[in-house]
Amino acid sequence: MRVIATKRGDYNLQQAATQMESGTTRIPIDQAYTRLQIQDHMLPEETIFAYFQQLTSDNGAGTRDHYAEALRSIALERGSNYLLAKLDDPNAIVAPAPSTSDQPIGLDNIGNTCYLNSLLQYYYTIKAIRNVVMNFQDFRMPLGEEDIKRKKVGGRSVSKAEIIKAQKCKPQRPLEVIVSLIEISR
Repeated sequence: MRVIATKRGDYNLQQAATQMESGTTRIPIDQAYTRLQIQDHMLPEETIFAYFQQLTSDNGAGTRDHYAEALRSIALERGSNYLLAKLDDPNAIVAPAPSTSDQPIGLDNIGNTCYLNSLLQYYYTIKAIRNVVMNFQDFRMPLGEEDIKRKKVGGRSVSKAEIIKAQKCKPQRPLEVIVSLIEISR
């Protein structure tokens, strides 16, 4: 049943499979978070799975089952196909669920990047900057000899190789373009 439920992404089948496997209902959600040593119940699924992996990395099967029960309860409570798939296969590639208008949009903070993330998100709301990002190929600095001589970064002349390196970015990644634009404009 677990395989079918995972394949279909069916929350109700996942719940039934869990009850069949354990012979009981899942553990209370607060207890599940506590077991995984998670205080913030709003953490992203990737972070919750990282907690689970950390706790089970050097432990035996019995301990892993203890934590897996907590992770499964959280996954079922959230209706998370991501967590259920990762629980069955930690290396599973799970496509992200499509976002909806009521979900926050933005970047994940990876420790000390919250200021940069907020700055990039703000820049992207400015239509003129967004147009440059979306049409980056049209706004690249020309690589003529005179253009290169005029280019300065902090008063220092910039080499053609540095400009070419800064201009290497993929248009399908708008935030990388903004980072490159910030670097180029210095």
